[in-house]
Amino acid sequence: MGMAELRVGIVGLGPIGLEVARAIVSRRELKMVAAVDSSPSLTGKRLDELVPGAPSGVLIQASLDEALSGGQVEAVALTTTSRFSGITADLEIALKRRVHVVSTCEELAAPAIDPQTWARLDDHAKHADVTLLGTGVNPGFVMDRLPLQLAGACVSVSSVQVERIVDAARRRGPLRKKVGEGLTREEFAAGVAANRIGHVGLRESAVLLARGLHWRLERYDETIEPVLGPDGNCLGIRQRGIGIVGGEERIKLSLDMYVGAPDPHDRVMLAADPPMDVLIAGGTQGDRATVGTTVNALARMRSAPRGLVTVADVFV
Repeated sequence: MGMAELRVGIVGLGPIGLEVARAIVSRRELKMVAAVDSSPSLTGKRLDELVPGAPSGVLIQASLDEALSGGQVEAVALTTTSRFSGITADLEIALKRRVHVVSTCEELAAPAIDPQTWARLDDHAKHADVTLLGTGVNPGFVMDRLPLQLAGACVSVSSVQVERIVDAARRRGPLRKKVGEGLTREEFAAGVAANRIGHVGLRESAVLLARGLHWRLERYDETIEPVLGPDGNCLGIRQRGIGIVGGEERIKLSLDMYVGAPDPHDRVMLAADPPMDVLIAGGTQGDRATVGTTVNALARMRSAPRGLVTVADVFV
């Protein structure tokens, strides 16, 4: 006799949240029982109006606390923001209700931004016997989990280099906005300074790599520059992250994400014994892979380690 379906809820019904909801509905081991979105235009609607196949009795509620009050939900997929500070309140609510969380929040992927809050939530999650996990494609797969899986076949690893080139024209509107498409150079610089422009997650990937390889990350440096089109306006970003270990640059992360970027691909290079050089031609499709990593993580929640964990703890 198979294990009972995991009863899950979706929090955040933007483009990614809706795709995650559709994937949950399609998975035999998952059962959609709740939905949350704070938008007044969505609150009170039936989820199956947006997600065909969703149970007709699931109404979209305005808050996570309201959705969890009935005690039905065992785990939630949280798809609301990239920033750790923007989800801590919802994490606390889930902990109070003893509900697992899988989130696409990039800053939840590793303890890079606020180690003190991370440690506190980790302790609370262990006491509540639940799992909190940040996952996605980048961070969560291409620049961290995949290299760590490859490193599992190596006797030793001396450095990791990951190169990711993404044609932003093939991605959803919010992502193109996040990389600054159409901005002037001055607007781009102002957006970077205000943390509105740029990819969130390179630092987290560097921390995950160091964590998985048992390296002490002594310093992390990051640069971000605009890629400009013929009219002088921005097409996207060129972002670099460098991790210093043992006084040397042993982690190198390179992300080009702009409209019209040629030869999209993901490439992982390990200076190792044996060496590894793995190319994903065309690259990992970011939106669909984010959905995949999220629903696959949800399916593991009952058996995952407890606490605020990383993909290196669950999958590697």
